[in-house]
Amino acid sequence: MTDPVDATAFRLTMRRLPSPVVVVTVSHGEEIRGITIGSFTSVSLDPALISFNVTKTAESHRLLTEADHFAVHIIGEGQVHLANHFAKPHLTGAEQFENVPHKINEFGTPIIEDVTSVLNCTRHSVLPAADHSLFLGHVVGLHDGVDNGAVLYYQSSYRSVGSELTSSLLPPVNSSASGSS
Repeated sequence: MTDPVDATAFRLTMRRLPSPVVVVTVSHGEEIRGITIGSFTSVSLDPALISFNVTKTAESHRLLTEADHFAVHIIGEGQVHLANHFAKPHLTGAEQFENVPHKINEFGTPIIEDVTSVLNCTRHSVLPAADHSLFLGHVVGLHDGVDNGAVLYYQSSYRSVGSELTSSLLPPVNSSASGSS
């Protein structure tokens, strides 16, 4: 058996990999919440599934395990304030949405206005993952707004996507034949 990896060293290594930043919103009963997520990814195209991780001590964790629906908001480059705002753990759900333009969708989920895209999801499954839970969502509706880029988290700060890179050493890969999403 090998020794466990040092948590600080692991965190420093993972900071070298950019992660997409989204805001997930959820409601259950009268309670609403939002949370900034840096572990979002697509999982499957048919059916359309997404995933993200939430620490078990986060205020949104309980709501996400109880609610049938949630929404994933892809925020644009000019919306870093939303990532910062929904990352504040001391705010109540009502305080989180107090000055954030939003509406409530047919499932009772808060939908933040003027974001790049919104994925309306039903909870597919929740898997335990040590001090986190892995949430899988089935995408049941999409709303695309204005494409204002996307926000990444890299080296402990928010970044924009930047320009396209090309390879001069190997020929391009035929993405339609690769089988990845």
